[in-house]
Amino acid sequence: MGVIPILFVIMLFLIFIGVPIVYSVGISAIWIIINNDFVNLTILPSRMFKGIDSVTLASIPFFLLAAELLSKGSIIKRIINFSSSLIGHLKGGLAHVNILASIFFSGVQGTVTADSAAIGGLLIPAMKEDGYDDDLSVVVTATSSCIGPIIPPSVLMIIYAILTETSVADLFIGGAIPGVILGVALMGITHYWVMKRGYQPYRQKRASFKEIITSFIQSSPAMIVPLFIVLGLVFGVVTPTESGILACLSALIISGLIYRELTIVKIIDALKSTLYSTTVILLIISITTVFSEILVRQFFAQKLTGFILSITNNPTGILFLMAVIVFILGMAIDTNPLLVMLAAPLYKVGTFVGIDPIQLGVVLVMTALIGTISPPVSLLVCINCGIAKIPVSRTYRIIWSYLLVMMLIVFLVILFPSIITWLPSIS
Repeated sequence: MGVIPILFVIMLFLIFIGVPIVYSVGISAIWIIINNDFVNLTILPSRMFKGIDSVTLASIPFFLLAAELLSKGSIIKRIINFSSSLIGHLKGGLAHVNILASIFFSGVQGTVTADSAAIGGLLIPAMKEDGYDDDLSVVVTATSSCIGPIIPPSVLMIIYAILTETSVADLFIGGAIPGVILGVALMGITHYWVMKRGYQPYRQKRASFKEIITSFIQSSPAMIVPLFIVLGLVFGVVTPTESGILACLSALIISGLIYRELTIVKIIDALKSTLYSTTVILLIISITTVFSEILVRQFFAQKLTGFILSITNNPTGILFLMAVIVFILGMAIDTNPLLVMLAAPLYKVGTFVGIDPIQLGVVLVMTALIGTISPPVSLLVCINCGIAKIPVSRTYRIIWSYLLVMMLIVFLVILFPSIITWLPSIS
């Protein structure tokens, strides 16, 4: 067996027996280094540092801190109230509110687990109290959380941009339309289950125009922050790191001065959470960089190119194959390390056959996110099952319908690249 298969087999085996992902990646890489002479063990420190030696990467802790500052107050409740005023009167309105809130909240958080935990912590108990079955409450929350890292700002898009030297602004804009389409598609499949199970509207009557405007005004300051971030990047006013700093300042002003919900204790808690999340992300990137170095030295990109071209030389078909590969690996591997491992090799394959790097980036991120709700690991489903206090197996009856709809949206943006590339082309 060759080096690359052994590398992946060791890593996947460790993951399946419960070893944390960062250790699984590191142990598999070190095992290969020790038992082969094409790489010296002394490259570990330099390659780990090289992986995180990026100015753009410095934007991640600022975006995370901005999200923490905004989340420490009642911004989530304000967004939910606004979403409820818009569609709460529909049948199964609370389920649709869950999805719409994720769309709005995505611009505030930008990370999938934070979105899922924050929205789920409030809406899963509310949905259960309103008569929704546990499985639908969990699945709707988990799947809608995948919208967060697609709609800007997105930590995953920043990581892809760094690894492939692609424009952060173009990636942010490119994910906007697919993210909204995904949200609408999730509302469609949710409507099917709502009608089948006979759930009732959350609100007895449609909200008045005054109520909609009031709830919008209460939630709009936080939702406007992502708009300024993206516009600043698009027009070249700020760099990604500077936009992250501006996001922090905006979050302090909104939560501290406008909403008046920040205290010294909450700021310290936000800093602690940001420090922890940043450390985890940087550790994953640095260790996975060593893993990627082995792939480079074993000519993984060239071998992958040859394998894919032996099946098809059509760019659309090749992107389909890439999506399938990422989806399968995403069932076991978390999005951050998966992206660090595969972004550069797949980027080389994509550019070789003429795939737009912006389309490739958005498709890879979307597909990797779908992997987070897919068995056997089902990370996001596990998080929300913990909130609902039910076993993951209870969600299997309906989760497949959501997975099918989400994969259909991925295939749609593969077949019609302009869904992704149109906005970046006119900016």
